[in-house]
Amino acid sequence: MMNAVAMEPSTKNKPLEVINPINLRHNMGVLAFMRNFMAVITGIVVGILGIEGWSGFLPHIAVQLLCAAAMTLKGAANPKKYFHTWSNFLFFEVLSSTTLLTYILFWMIFYNVAHIF
Repeated sequence: MMNAVAMEPSTKNKPLEVINPINLRHNMGVLAFMRNFMAVITGIVVGILGIEGWSGFLPHIAVQLLCAAAMTLKGAANPKKYFHTWSNFLFFEVLSSTTLLTYILFWMIFYNVAHIF
């Protein structure tokens, strides 16, 4: 009976680890959703607190780094089992246009609601 896992030519005892592209896409989608959700929550909090200017971006960066730390603790056993590289696991969509613009949108909306109107 043949082994279903592909073998590396140089080492016959060690199977080649293959990542399913559908599962990888799902995992990346979960990371993107979590980062966008945290951008929304952080934008709401920063807007209500009334933080203005460039200092308003510091909480966003801090929360995104905390997300990376939380993901490391949650999946620290072997992230290469679920993602291609550590950088994809830790920094996927940290400062992407979607996450950053979502943060700015909720920051401005809740700043205006709490302090201007």
